[in-house]
Amino acid sequence: MKKILLTIVFLIPLIAFAAAETDTAVYVGKIPTNGFLLDKGWTFHPGDNPEWAKLGINDSNWAAIDPTADIYYLPQVRKAELGWFRLKLHLDPSLVNQSLALNISQVGASEIYLNGRLIYRFGTVAKDYEIEQTQVTDNKPISIRFDRQPTQVIAVRYSFNSKNIFINYLAPNLCLRLTLNNTNKAFARYEADHEANFIELSIITTLYLLLGVMSLFLYFSFRIQIAYLYLGIICIFAAGSIVFAIIDITLSSETVLLVSALSFCSYIFEVTSVVVLLHFVHLWCEKRKGAAWYALIFYAIFSLPALLFLYKWSALICFSFFVLNYFVVLRLLLTAIRRKVQGALILFTTYAFAVLLTVLFIVELAAGQYQRADFAVTLALVIVPIGLSIFLASGYAKTGHALQARVVEVEQLSEKTIAQEQEKQQILSSQNVQLEKQVTERTAELNQSLTHLKATQNQLIQSEKMASLGELTAGIAHEIQNPLNFVNNFSEVSAELVDELDEELDKGDIEEAKAIGADLKQNLQKIRHHGKRADAIVKGMLQHSQSGTGTKEPTNINALADECMRLAYHGLVAKDNSFNAALVTVFGENLPKINVIPQDMSRVMLNLFNNAFYAVNQKSKTAGPNYNPEVSVTTSLENGQAVVCVKDNGVGIPDEIKDKIMQPFFTTKPTGEGTGLGLSLTYDMVVKGHGGNVEVNSKEGEFTEFTITLPL
Repeated sequence: MKKILLTIVFLIPLIAFAAAETDTAVYVGKIPTNGFLLDKGWTFHPGDNPEWAKLGINDSNWAAIDPTADIYYLPQVRKAELGWFRLKLHLDPSLVNQSLALNISQVGASEIYLNGRLIYRFGTVAKDYEIEQTQVTDNKPISIRFDRQPTQVIAVRYSFNSKNIFINYLAPNLCLRLTLNNTNKAFARYEADHEANFIELSIITTLYLLLGVMSLFLYFSFRIQIAYLYLGIICIFAAGSIVFAIIDITLSSETVLLVSALSFCSYIFEVTSVVVLLHFVHLWCEKRKGAAWYALIFYAIFSLPALLFLYKWSALICFSFFVLNYFVVLRLLLTAIRRKVQGALILFTTYAFAVLLTVLFIVELAAGQYQRADFAVTLALVIVPIGLSIFLASGYAKTGHALQARVVEVEQLSEKTIAQEQEKQQILSSQNVQLEKQVTERTAELNQSLTHLKATQNQLIQSEKMASLGELTAGIAHEIQNPLNFVNNFSEVSAELVDELDEELDKGDIEEAKAIGADLKQNLQKIRHHGKRADAIVKGMLQHSQSGTGTKEPTNINALADECMRLAYHGLVAKDNSFNAALVTVFGENLPKINVIPQDMSRVMLNLFNNAFYAVNQKSKTAGPNYNPEVSVTTSLENGQAVVCVKDNGVGIPDEIKDKIMQPFFTTKPTGEGTGLGLSLTYDMVVKGHGGNVEVNSKEGEFTEFTITLPL
């Protein structure tokens, strides 16, 4: 019996020691102010079995793990995609049946069990990516109450599909981080921190936006100051990067993809703001962009895919870009300070503090001091808009002093100008009398010159009319030459017939005498016919050429155009026997008589036909044997108006003088061949005298077409 007791007494320490070796439970005594971080004693097993949430499960063969690490550094969890975490706790009796809280930070989907009982669910746990719903939380508190069991088990069913996209930028992606805390402190601190972060970021965003809008307004008000434009862009994009962080805070439920997208967009806006800052400093310091500029631009572009695909190095790459960029900016600003550029010291101080705080943020973030890191980055974000505001204010102050100096200078110049003006007034008053006398003399001279000019103009107009009358007379003479030739020829023949008649009568041949008398009568009828023809030509032509009363009469435009065309043609033939041209007439059959002044319309037609024949005659001298001169006239009725078109295939009118041809005294003819009043008078007669219109269409070297429109 004694041996058995001795054996039992001997084995008790060994059993206790063995129990101490196999018991992995974490003892929780008094909870610190910042909470008790549950980062030790965890085990993990891939797979999915609801029984693993219960107390009596043997997890001695499960792998030890620290779930508070970044999910990237837990490949066994990512490879499993779905598994269970377990943690055994020994609680101080004072904590049993108390209302406690778990602050949870996680990336993924989870179900949290206490002693086999589900107490909270974050997202939807599933191995299938289409079913899984991840949820990102940051120190979110949930209530928890431990019973009186000696050992408490916290089991977490966790999934993180390999298709999830996550990036490492502002903060690590903690797989599962649980902190045991007092309920009141946990919820109050979470709400306070959440509200403080929101207010803090909102204030910073408002500062950036106000500064950006004000800078852009100043630029659009005074575009010479290009610095305002770049400052506005810098502040707007900086505000945009913080807005994505505000969206991240305000969303109640965030997936891994959404958080990654917000962080990526925030980084793009921040990179754009920093690149514009670098460009602005180069421009403001009047420095040529060198290798450092292009290297940083390449670095900025490279950092975008690095943020997505180089998870391990992405944070270092991104933050090193900002630090390098700020160092280049500081180097440029230091050069500007040496050159004593206005405002360079303010910008240098601002961004020097921003660099120091950014470095401090990186150090504290790497050390896991997230509150200090948040404070550093917040202070950096606040310092930049304050420094830029001071920079703008200093620029305004400089501008104000410059304006004040200009005002004093302007006042002095004004006094000097007033004195000079008074002196000038005295000089001017003494010269006014002399000037008035000179003006009176010059006015008299101008009146005399004007009278002489009007007389000369009247003479030129009369010369134009006489020239037109001469051309008309030549045409009439040529036109009546044919009937006069017939009259003369038949007169001579008739005289011979009278002699023959006398001879036959003397012979007593009555029959032959009667035959000669019949021939003689026929000749006299032909003489009479051609005489009337010549008389009609003379009366018809002179009716339109002689001075009339100037009253409108119903006139056959077709007949008038035909007569004027033939007269103009014969007038030119009378001057140049070698001239020949085809005359084409296309007269509208339904054209009624029109109320016009015949004499004026005759002059209009003659001017147009004379110019047309002159143009084809000039071209025939140089165009060669294949050129066939042609002048056409077309009349028609369009839209209740009579339209007369005179067209030639002559030399045409150059484009540069088309606007001048209707001006008085403008002519392209050699000196002595034209007065330059033909088309001017034509325009006045048609437009002012008859309410019509004159249009010209011409192509140099090919054709010219004048179109006259007359109301019926």
